[in-house]
Amino acid sequence: MKKTTRDDWIIFLAGGCGLGGLPRAPGTWGSLGALPLWLIFSAFGVGGYLLILMVLTIIAVRLADAAGKLLGVEDSPVIVIDEIVGLLLALTGVPLGLGNAVAAFLIFRFFDICKPFPANWCDANLDGGVGVVADDLVAGAMTWVVMRILFV
Repeated sequence: MKKTTRDDWIIFLAGGCGLGGLPRAPGTWGSLGALPLWLIFSAFGVGGYLLILMVLTIIAVRLADAAGKLLGVEDSPVIVIDEIVGLLLALTGVPLGLGNAVAAFLIFRFFDICKPFPANWCDANLDGGVGVVADDLVAGAMTWVVMRILFV
C-alpha cells in the first residue's frame, strides 16, 4: 500500500477532496462540492460564514498554488478549490433552499465559464494561486449581485 504524502494531500484538498478527478467538467463537480459546505457554514450566521470563507480563501490560494506546481499546470482542471470558494462567496447571506442553490449554481457556472470582465482580466494577468482563485471570486461576486437583484 502506498503511503500518502504531503503532496498527495495538497492535490486531494485542492481537488475538492477528489471532485476534481471526476470525469468530465471537474469545475462543475467542484462547484457542487460547495453546496454542502454552504449548508454547514450558514449555521454560523453571516459573520461566521464570512470569517470561514476568508480563511478558506487564503487556504485555497495556497493549495491552488502548491497543487499547480506539483501538477505542472498552474490552473489544472484537477484544482477545483477555486470553484468551491467562488460559489461559497456567491451564496453568502443567501437563504438556504433548493431554488437558491440551483439558481446560484447555474449563474456561477455561467460566469465562471464565460469569464466576463473583470474575471477574464484576473485569469489572464494574475499568476499562481491568486490567479487561479481570483477569477472564481469575481464570478462569485457577480453571481451574488445577480442573486440579490433577482431572488433575495
